[in-house]
Amino acid sequence: MKISLAQTNIIWEDKKANETKAAEMIEKAASEGSDLIVFPEMSLTGFSMNIDVISEYENDSETTRFFSEQAKKHHMYITFGAAISCPDGAIRNQAITVDRNGAVISRYSKIHPYSHGVEGKYFTGGDSVSWFDIDGVTASPLICYDVRFPEIFQIVSKKSRLIVIPVCWPLQRVHHLDILLRARAIENQSFIAAANRTGHEMKYDYTGHSQIVGPRGDVLTEIREDEALITAEIDLSEADDFRREYQLKRDRRPDIYKKYM
Repeated sequence: MKISLAQTNIIWEDKKANETKAAEMIEKAASEGSDLIVFPEMSLTGFSMNIDVISEYENDSETTRFFSEQAKKHHMYITFGAAISCPDGAIRNQAITVDRNGAVISRYSKIHPYSHGVEGKYFTGGDSVSWFDIDGVTASPLICYDVRFPEIFQIVSKKSRLIVIPVCWPLQRVHHLDILLRARAIENQSFIAAANRTGHEMKYDYTGHSQIVGPRGDVLTEIREDEALITAEIDLSEADDFRREYQLKRDRRPDIYKKYM
């Protein structure tokens, strides 16, 4: 399987300009034979809390239409982020995946809004994880701050050998991102594909560090600061081999963990 990460310098709250940028990345990924391309969190707006401007209705989403059309045009899977107004009236930060025909096959709402900032004041956290199929491979999406919470990684990796993560992770804590992604890959014996943004947004600088990490913790490919697309071919059987060789999940004791939670 070939996976591309689109590390974009997102133009603040300008969906049309970011669509142009995203289309170029998708076309390049398609030319490289990618099966899946992953974009940063809130892909066409930046990490804005201006929900009156950026949010879209779930059943009438400009962002979803755009990426669905691109997926169908280039016959590839796309994972992207958007602020979605859900049927219950809540605004949720979502990672959405569309298949080669442009159909939505996964809609994950970020379980952990970033309380250190103000995301929790504007966005409602999700209450479920997601699994989806990529040509016979089970994958799961998580979003940015979720990386600091290992419990949900254990849950999704019961079925998934690939975890895709749109992020918007600033420069001052980017060394945490590097460490956490490797840790999540090792302890879950899964491939991790995380796409971060670059550039400047409001008061924050971003330096990317988008990367694909193998199940043994090896960084297969990464981009540091530049706006760029990277593509890597992964062999999912490596995750299966490592799980057979080193049976971590067999030794977990959730019955005991639950006693203290």
